[in-house]
Amino acid sequence: MKSALLLLGLLFCYSSIAAINEEWKGFSAPEIMASGFNHAVDALPLEGTMLGNHTRGWSGHYWPSREGGVNVRWYTLEKEGFKYASPTKAEVMSMTLDQRAGLAATEKFDLFLGRYDYPLKNEAKGTADKHAKDWAGICHGWAPASLHHEEPTAKVMTNPDGIQIPFGSADIKALVSYYYAFYHEVESTHQVGLRCYFGSWTGGTMRACDEDLNAGAFHIIIANKLGLKKEGFLMDVERFNEVWNQPVVGYKTKILDMYLPPKKKAAKSAVREMRVSTELFYTDESSPEWNVVYGTQNQVISKKVLQYRLEIDAMGKIVGGVWESKERPDFFWYKEKETQFSGIFARLPELLND
Repeated sequence: MKSALLLLGLLFCYSSIAAINEEWKGFSAPEIMASGFNHAVDALPLEGTMLGNHTRGWSGHYWPSREGGVNVRWYTLEKEGFKYASPTKAEVMSMTLDQRAGLAATEKFDLFLGRYDYPLKNEAKGTADKHAKDWAGICHGWAPASLHHEEPTAKVMTNPDGIQIPFGSADIKALVSYYYAFYHEVESTHQVGLRCYFGSWTGGTMRACDEDLNAGAFHIIIANKLGLKKEGFLMDVERFNEVWNQPVVGYKTKILDMYLPPKKKAAKSAVREMRVSTELFYTDESSPEWNVVYGTQNQVISKKVLQYRLEIDAMGKIVGGVWESKERPDFFWYKEKETQFSGIFARLPELLND
């Protein structure tokens, strides 16, 4: 479930607990995610989901760098990602369909384009490293691809020379994930909260980057995006150094206390606090599969149970918040859907199910 670093996570962690417990700072403002959010606590649903009559939010692989990334020949017993030679045109023509099915996603896409010099495969070598951390991969590409595109089905495509190229569902997921990781413009990304570069569950300080995503901003975002708009978004579920990007697909909030006096460090305009517990549901990763996983045991939905207090002003609006649970996201983010694939990926939409 672990992933490569999010491109926007270049800011230093903000760890002034006293400041963050008050109203959110600029980097934690809900409106970074979208404009027009409703802040009135009574107008916000206690549950919501983006899941519906579609197959978006699918589980997929994070294509770990240490295994070869998207260059791994995942549909073979060896699952080799580094030490192999790609077939020549003559060799491809003599291969069976099953043998072609065992090629890497990048090799298949190059062959689909009639490129026997394998430009995409050679480019993708630069994103693979046998010595990388086990959490390094491209789930910062998988997560937005899963959020925006219907789950791709396995299909057989014909290249300019009439050669049939079989793509499994995971092959197409690998390609669209790679695109979102390395080709989609950073300017289309919105991030609420800063990335933490310190600590872990097993070492370091529990105070490291403790509350850069304000709990009040967190609640406003989930209730507006999932509860009112039925739209998903993305999050780093790991609050410390590692980055685990996942699509958020639903939530359920339970009110524990309606009226509590504001604490000393609460936002200045707060007249009361509300204590809540929220189950936050997100799509988890799964191993590569030839066929779709939606509706099967390989479609994995996980959850985190988060407890926090909402700070509310005299108008009934959420003006701040503070975490009570040790579990909490590091940051929320959102990347706009790609509508115009270009360059080497110009024909990628032919493989998608949109």
